[in-house]
Amino acid sequence: MMLYDVASVEDRGSHWYVTNVFPHTLDPIERHEKLLNLSAVSSSIIKHAIEKGIEVRITKPLEYNEVMPHEIRLIEGDENDHNYARESAIKKARMVVTHDLASVSGYTFYSFMCLNNELCDKGFFITAENRESKYLEILETGNEELIQKLEDYLNTKDQIERVAALNKKFDHFRKLITEEEDLEKIEDLTNKFLEDYYSTFF
Repeated sequence: MMLYDVASVEDRGSHWYVTNVFPHTLDPIERHEKLLNLSAVSSSIIKHAIEKGIEVRITKPLEYNEVMPHEIRLIEGDENDHNYARESAIKKARMVVTHDLASVSGYTFYSFMCLNNELCDKGFFITAENRESKYLEILETGNEELIQKLEDYLNTKDQIERVAALNKKFDHFRKLITEEEDLEKIEDLTNKFLEDYYSTFF
């Protein structure tokens, strides 16, 4: 099956306002935002515009089941406008912290819950305070099946915690940007967030 990019958009009445672009996924993640399918050329145009801090609008109604290049409107904003700078900064961050990257699949949650229940059933109730000792207890049993369950438990737990940490960083960044008035500080905060993101998650 061919994969394609989609645009996350807000309904602004006469047009769609683009907030992000990311690859379409087959994972059934529940989404609250409106998504529009993009042609390959449209995706490239929009990504480039967002990276440059340019506002992107999509005209209504769409002619086909995907956005075509002639339906895209690029709006140059005033770089000295605080609201424009804030929106641009948040969109740049959201371009790298995609919804798919910042989401945990239902399957991962389900697996974690099942593994946690199975360990509890064996008498191992793992908490933040006792986890080190419980891990050691399980290893000392020498039970290969139980040890494998622990390894799977830790792997799914790591996935969930990684996503939680990423969302926490993004939410904190968005809060700082929303409250910031100084344009240079907005740019500095954005650059720092992107540097931290790439050094931590890649």
